[in-house]
Amino acid sequence: MLKAISITLGNGFEIALVISVLIVWLRHTGNRHLSRWIYGGTGVAAFTGWVVLYVLKWSGPKKESFTGWAMAACFILEMLYLIWISRNTRVHSASPNANHSLWSRDTAEKTFVFLTAALLTILPLMRILQFPSSIFIQTYSVVNTELILKFTGGLLGLVFSFLFGMSFLRSTRILSVRGSVAGSVLLLATMMLNQMFAVTQILFARGVFPLTPLTMKILVPIINNMDKYIYVLIGVSLIWTATVLLLYRKRKEKLSEAWNPAVQRKFKARVRNDKRWLAFIAGLMVLVPSLLGIEAVLANTTVELSPAEPVTPDTNQQIVIPRASVDDRNLHRFGYTAADGTIVRFIIIRKSETMYGIGFDACKICGSSGYYQKNNKVICRKCDVVMNIPTIGFEGGCNPIPLAYHMDKGNLIIASGDLEKQTATFHQEDLFQH
Repeated sequence: MLKAISITLGNGFEIALVISVLIVWLRHTGNRHLSRWIYGGTGVAAFTGWVVLYVLKWSGPKKESFTGWAMAACFILEMLYLIWISRNTRVHSASPNANHSLWSRDTAEKTFVFLTAALLTILPLMRILQFPSSIFIQTYSVVNTELILKFTGGLLGLVFSFLFGMSFLRSTRILSVRGSVAGSVLLLATMMLNQMFAVTQILFARGVFPLTPLTMKILVPIINNMDKYIYVLIGVSLIWTATVLLLYRKRKEKLSEAWNPAVQRKFKARVRNDKRWLAFIAGLMVLVPSLLGIEAVLANTTVELSPAEPVTPDTNQQIVIPRASVDDRNLHRFGYTAADGTIVRFIIIRKSETMYGIGFDACKICGSSGYYQKNNKVICRKCDVVMNIPTIGFEGGCNPIPLAYHMDKGNLIIASGDLEKQTATFHQEDLFQH
C-alpha cells in the first residue's frame, strides 16, 4: 500500500506543484483569466499521455526517445516562461476591447500557458496512468486484499496531491508579486536541472556524446541520485511554504473596533480560513516527505537479485538449457552477453508438467528492475506486484517481456537473436553501473 501511495503521491505532488505555481503567478500579475488554460493543458496532457502509452507501449528505446524529447521541450518552454515572467510581472488582464484575432497577444499568451502546462505535466501524468495497469493486470483475476490495499493507497496519494494543490493556492494568496515570481523561478530552476540531467543521460546512453572516464566520473554520482529529485522539489516547496508562514506572522493587518459588525465578522472569518489553510499546508509538508521517505527506506531494503547464470550460444547460435536444471519450480535467472557487451537477463520457471514460464528479467512498465521469488510467489522488485506464475510468458501488465523458446530432446532452446533484440532494455542500466 505504501508503495502505491508513493507512486501517485510523488507524481501527483509534482503535477499539483506545477499547476499551483503557474496559477499563483498568474493571479499575482493580473493574468488570472489565463488560469483555465492551465487546467485545459493538463487535461490534454492526460489524454495525450494515455494515447502515447497505448501507441508506444512505453518500452525500450521508444520510452527513452519520447521522454528525452518531452524533457527537452519542457526545458525550452521553461526558459521562455522565465523570460516571460521576468518581463511581464505587471501585465494585467486584457480589456474588453482587446484584439482577439488569431495572432493577438492574448491568443499567444493563452497558447503559451496551455503548452507550458501540458508539457510540464505530461510525464508525471503518464507515470500515474501506468499505475492502474500495474495493479489490475497482474497475476490474480479476482479481487483480493493486496489489490484493494494498493488501489486504496493509489487513491490516497491522489487525494493528498489534490489537497496539497488546493492548500498551496489558498495559503500563497498573501505573497507579493516579487515573492511569487521568486518562488516560481526557484521551483522551475529545480525542474529544469532534473530535465537537463535526464536528457544528458539519454544522449550519453545513445552514444550522441562520447562516454569518457571524465564524463563517467561526473555523470555517475548524478545519475545514481536522480531518484532524489522529488525530495529536492519538496525541499524547495518547503522553503516557499516557510516564507508564506513567515509573511503571515509579519502581517500587520488587525481587527479594528471602528469597523461595523459585518465587516468585523468577515475579517475574523478570513483570518480563521487563512490559519486553517496555513496549518493544512504545513501539515502536508510534513506528511508528504515522511510518507515518501519511509517508502524510500523500505525500497532500499528490497532483496537483491540472485546472480544470473552466464550462458553462451552454441554453433547454431542457440542457448541450450537442460530441462532437468530448471524443473524444481523455482525461479532461475540467466545472463547472455550480447554483441555490444550488454548483459541481457532472462528468467525461467516451471509452470506445469509440460509448460515453462520464460521471459526477460524486465517488463514494459518497470524496465529492467528484475524479479525475485518469495515462497511460491514471483514478485517485481520495483513495484512489488506479484506475478501469476501461469501467466509468465504472456504479455500484460508487469509480466516479464515474453521470450520465445521451443523444446528439443529434453532441452529448452532459445535463439540468441531473440535475446539481442532486447539489448536496449538493459543497455542503459549496464552503461552507468560499471
